[in-house]
Amino acid sequence: MAKSRLNMRREVEAAEAMEEAAPAKKKAKKKKAAKKKATTRSRKKKADTPARRRLIWVLYSSTMREEGRYLYHERDKAEEKLESLLAKGKRRYFLQPIKEPLDSEGNPMVPDEPDAPKTKKSRAKAEATEEAEVDADAGDAEADLDVDGGADGADGADGDDVEPVETGEDD
Repeated sequence: MAKSRLNMRREVEAAEAMEEAAPAKKKAKKKKAAKKKATTRSRKKKADTPARRRLIWVLYSSTMREEGRYLYHERDKAEEKLESLLAKGKRRYFLQPIKEPLDSEGNPMVPDEPDAPKTKKSRAKAEATEEAEVDADAGDAEADLDVDGGADGADGADGDDVEPVETGEDD
């Protein structure tokens, strides 16, 4: 049987009256519990601002060797290089986007090329010395070629006439 609203209201009033008449100990316990909760809270520290990054496209071979790095807006150049490398040989290549950290001035923390010169003049100097070295190496390589192309040693012997070395001990 359902309770009438009047009966429910009387029960609520009786419960409230009992709480008021209850000893002060229960109220003190509730206050202590409330104080403990307030003291156990710790303030959250402000999160550090994340380091600046930029997205670049890196072209890798199947052995994870970097074949090239391209800025985000140069994706078409990266894809052209990828297509040319895939057409050239049997190796597999793929393009991977990477977030590269930047320093406070906006320069990449990891240089695009290892030991790359920073200024335009030093880059031009480095390129000129590399070209000179390549030209010099090409001339040396032609001079080092074996003209007769044989497997013989310098004296013309084929290595079949080698005598065993005696150790001086007799059996």
